[in-house]
Amino acid sequence: MNDFFLLNNESLPHVFIDQNIEIKQIQIKNLNQFAYFADPIKQLESYSVETIKPIILTSIIQIMGLCSLVTSLDPETFSKHIGDQDAIADLILKIIQVNEAYFKEEKPKNRKNGKEKIKKNSWFDSFQYLISDGHRQDDILNMSYGAFIEYLKAAQRRESQRLKTIAIATRAASAKNNDFDKFVSGLDH
Repeated sequence: MNDFFLLNNESLPHVFIDQNIEIKQIQIKNLNQFAYFADPIKQLESYSVETIKPIILTSIIQIMGLCSLVTSLDPETFSKHIGDQDAIADLILKIIQVNEAYFKEEKPKNRKNGKEKIKKNSWFDSFQYLISDGHRQDDILNMSYGAFIEYLKAAQRRESQRLKTIAIATRAASAKNNDFDKFVSGLDH
């Protein structure tokens, strides 16, 4: 999904059997429930009708919960068609597509041979980071997970650029004190 889809918290129209429904993005405030319901799907190594169908019957309660959170599907319609595994698998693929930021998260990269322990940030750290960048808590809670991740990445890029600018300014100021001007003028000859 593109940036504007994420920013506008848009939904994707879908036809489940004979019912027109919408598939919505998960909001941060519902992420805990979503994570529980989505866990059997997220554990899959890849996402296709063939990989999803085997877990439908064993995870039907979680799938129903997932659908109740992110679709406008009528529970009775879902219940009537529990046997249609192709339609359910296709619906799950659409849920994955709309909530791609959650299902296709990048794994943390090991730094320095993996020997160094990396402190794991909490949700409070992430919220505080966005709040210090000008966001409000209520706005963050109502963001889609995809928008939340993109805002975090943008804030991190901006912070990284700010630190680079400070480092360059500090180095230039230090160099000036160490006869940097003489060095530069010496290069002109």
